[in-house]
Amino acid sequence: MARIPITAAVLETPGEPLRATTVYLDEPGPGEVLVRTEAAGLCHSDLHYLNGSLAIVTPVVLGHEVVGRVDQVGTGVTRLRPGDRVVATVTPSCGACSQCVSGHPTQCLRVGELRERAEPLIVDADGVEVGSLAGIGAFAEAFVVREAALALVTDDVDPLAACLLGCCISTGVGAVVHGAAVSASDTVLVIGCGGVGMAAIQGARICGARRIVAVDLHPEKLELARQLGATDVILASDDVRGRVDTIAPNGVTRAFEAVGRPATAELAFSLLAPGGVATILGLMPEGSRINVDASALIEGDRKLQGAYMGGNRFLADIDLLTDHHRTGRLDLESMVTGVVSLNDINDGFDAMRDPQSIRTVVDFRGKVPA
Repeated sequence: MARIPITAAVLETPGEPLRATTVYLDEPGPGEVLVRTEAAGLCHSDLHYLNGSLAIVTPVVLGHEVVGRVDQVGTGVTRLRPGDRVVATVTPSCGACSQCVSGHPTQCLRVGELRERAEPLIVDADGVEVGSLAGIGAFAEAFVVREAALALVTDDVDPLAACLLGCCISTGVGAVVHGAAVSASDTVLVIGCGGVGMAAIQGARICGARRIVAVDLHPEKLELARQLGATDVILASDDVRGRVDTIAPNGVTRAFEAVGRPATAELAFSLLAPGGVATILGLMPEGSRINVDASALIEGDRKLQGAYMGGNRFLADIDLLTDHHRTGRLDLESMVTGVVSLNDINDGFDAMRDPQSIRTVVDFRGKVPA
């Protein structure tokens, strides 16, 4: 099959800037879909690979939080057609393995098989294979994935906001709804008010949590956290333990860590009420360890858990999330704090250091403000 020339931001050496260059994308094979990219969010997961704190084989096209239009479909594709608007997930599911049928599609046992293909997906001008993060590689004008990795999204959601549904929103809201089953009786603590943390705050508000406590280093983020649903905010430089004790004297019933550090994960667990659940969402450097008090875990009946990608149920959740957005209960637009072109993607990653930054989005439609 002929290959399609596209411009992509390629990571060649961890710690070095991405390089916008021409690569060659294979046409979709059986069960695959080619999507023309509209917008892609810059996630901290991408940053971990970019700066080398998480290992990845290079050269590689990063990016996974993405929305676009179906351009071509391979044989056997039945759910999607050219012109459909879709968001992608890093956790396609087969729908038939023991994890999928028991309600845990993000732990699909066949995800590796779903990403396998006979020919390299992307090559450079010399024919050398270029990898794609999570089998997507969204920092490119187009990408090819399995149909199972794509969910339909309606045209009434702006692309700059819609791309967030693929990662930070489905992770943060998913962790609240599915991973921790937050209810109106819960007091919720969210440590870290980036994209995933803000989504968790909104998810807790949607679920009707009685108190939602946001913790972050930056007052600018805490101000937005209040707008998105936090009832209480705490600067991380303050006495977090003392402040939480005032708000919830017996501890919080649900805590979410969205920073990606062992110390904040341990803090989240330590602030739980008996029977409480701490859900760790932040990716951490390889080899990281989390230490918890054994008696608090065992005698206090507390739980420490992960929720990879929020334990979301992607194909169903996108409809749920867009409904909440449509009715004003889920604010996506306020979370987009910067927009860049593909050529300026490195500036977008630099902007992550800005205290007011929540999500920077790469706009592939040529509509980036001057």
